[in-house]
Amino acid sequence: MRIDILLKPDDTCDQVEKTLKTAAKITNVPVEIVKTHDFRAFANCAVNPSQTPAVIINGHVEFTGKELDMEAAKRRLKEIAYRKDFI
Repeated sequence: MRIDILLKPDDTCDQVEKTLKTAAKITNVPVEIVKTHDFRAFANCAVNPSQTPAVIINGHVEFTGKELDMEAAKRRLKEIAYRKDFI
């Protein structure tokens, strides 16, 4: 599962990345995390830079503009992994 984290050039994503890695480990979902500060990526995903950090999972915008909640991240990773495996 590919996870992109979109950030403004001055943002840090340590907490978002930690939350996603922990959620993936707890749910046993293999992930590849890619961080980007490229504004073209924002345009490609139709995300306004003021909505950072933005978390894109498998090409779909899942979370924007707020601190990432562990329970929400775990729930979403499980849902996406299930959908991928069984649909």
